Amino acid sequence: MNHRKVAKSVLGCSLAQQRKQKVPNVYGVQHVPCLSGTREKTLAAISKWAEEETNPKPIFLLLDVAGSGKSTVAKHMANQWRQEQRLVARFFFSRDTTTTMSTKSFCSTVSNAFASISPELEESINRFQGRRDFSLLSFEELFNGLVINPLEEFKRDAILIIDALDECDNERGELDELLDVLRGQKASSTRLRILATGRPELNIKEWALLSGVEHTNFIQLEGGQKDVELYIQHRLQHRPYLQNRLYHVIKHAEGVFIWARIACDLILQTADVDRLLEELGKKVTLAFLYQTALEQSIPKDEPSRQAFTVVLQMILAAREPLSIAEFEKLSPKPGVVEGVVTRLGALLLYKDRESPIRLLHATFREFLTSREIAGSFFIQPEHGNQTLTLGCLNFISDYSSKDDHTLRNLDIISQR
Repeated sequence: MNHRKVAKSVLGCSLAQQRKQKVPNVYGVQHVPCLSGTREKTLAAISKWAEEETNPKPIFLLLDVAGSGKSTVAKHMANQWRQEQRLVARFFFSRDTTTTMSTKSFCSTVSNAFASISPELEESINRFQGRRDFSLLSFEELFNGLVINPLEEFKRDAILIIDALDECDNERGELDELLDVLRGQKASSTRLRILATGRPELNIKEWALLSGVEHTNFIQLEGGQKDVELYIQHRLQHRPYLQNRLYHVIKHAEGVFIWARIACDLILQTADVDRLLEELGKKVTLAFLYQTALEQSIPKDEPSRQAFTVVLQMILAAREPLSIAEFEKLSPKPGVVEGVVTRLGALLLYKDRESPIRLLHATFREFLTSREIAGSFFIQPEHGNQTLTLGCLNFISDYSSKDDHTLRNLDIISQR
């Protein structure tokens, strides 16, 4: 059995796999709705688009730079439309997991979300899933059969939120296939409206141009950087003397909310605010911010830096987000995992020892895995694969005395 199969089998029987499996939409839970008073024009424009009855546009495409708050807007609209009891589904693409960077579960996730709201749609979807050739159907056939046709059959209007298009893996052409299907949907269905977000990458912009889909960004919708200033005032409301100082640093950051969020986290954690603000003011880029945050978080001694490297290698290599407790079972030095994760609190998302750990933003992964940009903080996930494999082997050795029935259960849990 190769190391990937070992990892899959053993991690499959870990606490992460024993937890109730959730649809990929859960990987958007790190986002919160927009802070009151921010992105008001954007939210109004999207709401107006969703209500338009005369010459409606089936796709609203929001493209902007990484960290500008696109997913926060998507989360806000999802919450609003659910409160309005609209038929809504959301798929959040993310490179955090093999599932959420792929379109393999896209159609079923969307249809399950619709079915959970509408029993009549559920009946139609279940009927289609019962087809003998279901596993052989193309992505387009699945999208039509599970999403479009049930809406047309029962004359139901629905909204689909596709968040972070650029995070969809395209090595096997999955993103291109999805975009092609959306182009066809634009011309054929009047029942489904799609709010899509992503970075303004060339292939997405070219698709929009060829498909006749208009795209917009926050500068066009909002203008100015009032929103970032409001966010800083909110986060530092108990330290008003720091608000103007930080905004003076960030005002040239082109409205990147993720920069403001991390900077506020660091300010609230540091013991030397003046020095931190001086560092942050040197270069207002995400890469420099990540470098500053890591320098603030990681002790200077070599053993500590090595411990941080090993933990980050494991986090980046894991096929699915694992918890502190789970990483400790697989780590060569389990006692250091919690300390490392806690010190990296401004860059990671987790609730407690048992909750999955996720990177704060996709750009943090991109920073860590680029030798040129990260420098001494460069992380090689393949080394994390080796560490997890050894951890898996040690884990599985604990079951060596178990009977065959228990070992067979490991494979069953892994398959699930």
